[in-house]
Amino acid sequence: MTTAAPQVETKVDHNYHQLPSDKFSAWESVMPPEYFEYREKWYNWPKEHRTGPVPIHLDIEATSNCNLKCTMCPRTDMVDAGTFWDVKNFDYDLYTRLIDEGVEKGLCSLKFNYLGEPLMHPRIVDMVKYAKDRGVVDVMFNTNATLLTERISRMLIGSGIDKLFFSFDSPYREHYNEIRINADYDKTLRNIKRFMALRDEMGSKKPFTRVSMVRMKENEHEWLDFKALFEPIVDAVAWVDYVDHTSQTVSGKQVFQIAPPRAAGSKKFCCPQLWQRMFVHPDGVVSVCCVDSARQLAVGNIKDRTLEEIWTGPEYTRMRELHATGRIDEIPVCASCPLSQLD
Repeated sequence: MTTAAPQVETKVDHNYHQLPSDKFSAWESVMPPEYFEYREKWYNWPKEHRTGPVPIHLDIEATSNCNLKCTMCPRTDMVDAGTFWDVKNFDYDLYTRLIDEGVEKGLCSLKFNYLGEPLMHPRIVDMVKYAKDRGVVDVMFNTNATLLTERISRMLIGSGIDKLFFSFDSPYREHYNEIRINADYDKTLRNIKRFMALRDEMGSKKPFTRVSMVRMKENEHEWLDFKALFEPIVDAVAWVDYVDHTSQTVSGKQVFQIAPPRAAGSKKFCCPQLWQRMFVHPDGVVSVCCVDSARQLAVGNIKDRTLEEIWTGPEYTRMRELHATGRIDEIPVCASCPLSQLD
């Protein structure tokens, strides 16, 4: 479907910054043609306001559980406020149903996390392998790497996973431990180094690996040291801009800070995610946005409807129309989204 887009601006991946890497180019060189077709859709379909029958990418929250309480994480805030939903693992049978439907109708890419730690799901390797066996082109997830044992590392490398992203946040032991509460700097760093050694020992070009930090006022001065620490270890180094999540109220409690309004006369922000991806949580709730941590923009439950029914349904369609026509102010969560403020 195509929608007119007067005076709107679609920015794709503008808050993520991966440094140039020859290793990424080498990894891409062994990817099949379907991968490059997928990336073309990822970048161009949002700008053209095009969709297929299902999203080209799924963010499936393998588990809403996490072993850390990171200081900048909205999950930590919600757990402390008593507003976080039930902690559970994604049902495997439901997962395979989604993958089967998705692959049949155009699903290209899959990521296994939102607010949880994927390695806490006991069948995460099976989930990766099922997706790859069914033909999902690009399979990945972020991990804090604290649970990345040698056994799990070998299994993941053997599963065919395409990308693995490590979250670290400080090159300094004391500061890392202060930000990533319940993690241990030395153990986690050893896990990452051992994973890279195992990949070499197993003769695998996959997964492509990246370490990223959330750049905040507390750690932005550490960036050069962070880069120097990890460039010799992994395939790429990146940072993601820290953003305050939108002003959200759950059970009567305000959870996040609202973003400032856009400057008068500027183009309206048009969110690319509405044309790219869908977020599916372990309780079946489907949400549309990476910043909507309180799930105010829930658009249905995957236990009751198919991927196609939700993706092409009235809730998604209405939001796309409002964004494409510069009327995001009619969606309060979108109007206050901090991503719309980024250059």
